[in-house]
Amino acid sequence: MGNKGQSKGILVLVLAGICALLLLSGFRSAEPAVGSVVQKSTVASTTAGELQESLALLTTLGGQASAPGAPLRLVLKWQGEYSGEEAAGTAVQSLSARLGLGEISSADDEGHLAWRSAAQLSGGMQVSLFWSELGGGRSYCIVTLETADLLGSPELPAAAADAGEAMLQAGIAAEWNASLQAPAKEQGGTQAALLATEQLLGAELPGIQAEESYADVSTSSHSYSVPGLQRTVSSGSHSLALQLAVHNNINANENRITLGMPLITIEY
Repeated sequence: MGNKGQSKGILVLVLAGICALLLLSGFRSAEPAVGSVVQKSTVASTTAGELQESLALLTTLGGQASAPGAPLRLVLKWQGEYSGEEAAGTAVQSLSARLGLGEISSADDEGHLAWRSAAQLSGGMQVSLFWSELGGGRSYCIVTLETADLLGSPELPAAAADAGEAMLQAGIAAEWNASLQAPAKEQGGTQAALLATEQLLGAELPGIQAEESYADVSTSSHSYSVPGLQRTVSSGSHSLALQLAVHNNINANENRITLGMPLITIEY
């Protein structure tokens, strides 16, 4: 990423704090409770529609904020807790098969058994599964879909919706988050580039309001509340729906933008 010394350490700690916030607070959306087969079908349909709209918006925002013709890297994660009747080993085998992934490997992860599997799909997409026991019959599961060029992977939105439905059918009420990354349209100082990019986003997101900020020697970031966006995460008194970061790659002397819905969950 180009950060060195203290600034890199601070950024890693901030990212770790964000991930902890996601896990502890949970994402909030307007979805019915999971229960009967009818309710599960309704949840899957509602979430798939919300996901498709959000990815379309994220693609539009990324195209406006990135350098012309730049590839848009996208990392989408589904994550949630499992506490079903099946043993974890059996449940993870079943979910991996639903996702069409390859061979499953297992290892002891700090005293908890963890499983991993992955596959590369058409259009350069990569899909991976991480499943870790928490104890007490509970497990935590993360399914990640990634592409180096979103515009070159038109199958990703449908594949992402299918992955969420597979997790729901496996008994995991998972929530999604997405991070898009590309060379920035705005160059120069990261703070100035951040503010200029905010103006671009404002045209697509009326009422967007910066609620939280972070900055170090090579990075500037704002997290926003956005009227109309239902996928949010609580942070203090704020309901955050979008995060923007501008990072200067010192080695390449180039700014990189990262957009996260509702927050960035990758290194920026």
